[in-house]
Parts: sequence; structure tokens; C-alpha cells
Amino acid sequence: MTTPITLPQLEELTLTELRRRYEETPDAQTRTRYQMLLLSLRGQTSKQIAQMVLRSQDTVVRVLKRFLTGGLDAVPRRTAEGARATGHHREGAPNCCG
Repeated sequence: MTTPITLPQLEELTLTELRRRYEETPDAQTRTRYQMLLLSLRGQTSKQIAQMVLRSQDTVVRVLKRFLTGGLDAVPRRTAEGARATGHHREGAPNCCG
């Protein structure tokens, strides 16, 4: 069973910045993560949020914990530096498209 997480009431500046980031981010995954915070601040449980945003409850809890420990900058999904798609195939790798 997942431990319930309650976000503290945010300072007005932080809440305003959260709403701004939610509205302005071009990345759908990041927007969903900010939405998780907003829903939690409205009293929704992690289980309810997971059902609303079509993510696992574990993902919701992980995002909320990251916010609690690292603030808004910790919310977007982290990617390993070498994991970014470059559009180039590694030499010797099978060609998926023909």
C-alpha cells in the first residue's frame, strides 16, 4: 500500500510559478506532472490523481516526493545525458525502418 502524501499549502509565489509552468510548458509529460501537484493541492489523493492522469499511483507519489524534496525544478522528468535521441543510429545497430 502506498503511503499517503499531503502537500503543504504553498506560498503564493510558488503557487503562481507552478500555474505558470503548467500553462507554458511545451512538454506534455511535464505538464502532467505539474497537474499532479495542482490536483494534490486541491485535496485529491495519489490514487485519485493516478486515475485522472492515467499514470500509476507510484508515479504520482514519486512526483510529489520529488517536489517536496527538490521544489518545482525537480518535477520535470530527468533523462540521462546519453539517453537523448539524436536521430543517428549507432554503428552496427539493426535498422528498424528498413
